[in-house]
Amino acid sequence: MQQFVLDYLDKLHFELLRSNRHKIELTRSWASDFPSTPGIYIIRLGDTIIYAGETGSIRGRLKDMTDTRNHTLRRSIGVKLYSSRPDFTKPSSKSKFCDAIEAELNKYITSCMTLSFLPVDLGRKELEEKLIKMYSPEYNNKRLRITF
Repeated sequence: MQQFVLDYLDKLHFELLRSNRHKIELTRSWASDFPSTPGIYIIRLGDTIIYAGETGSIRGRLKDMTDTRNHTLRRSIGVKLYSSRPDFTKPSSKSKFCDAIEAELNKYITSCMTLSFLPVDLGRKELEEKLIKMYSPEYNNKRLRITF
């Protein structure tokens, strides 16, 4: 049974890697074009996977990416890129960056990153953890709970 699960996760992993890379637009209308089904997604900077996530709604999670308060990836990228600026204030789930940093962050994400996703009903958490373990994405800070 364990080998069956590992084979299933490997199949999903390779399907995700082969899936289309979507340009990130960071608008609610862009996010509305994605399915509202559960799934897994990866964000790439060039060819490097920098974030892996799982969600109960792909569309909902991509809408979250449009607002710094709703997605830790945006906050983490912004902190890394802009924390040395004099107008920097650390954001949280209740506050954004200043308008100038928000605009630069949006431009950076939309010009440099791509998104791939795969609808997955069963095993998305396990697949996310497998991807994090395999690729050590720069912006994933989650602790792994299972071993592959």
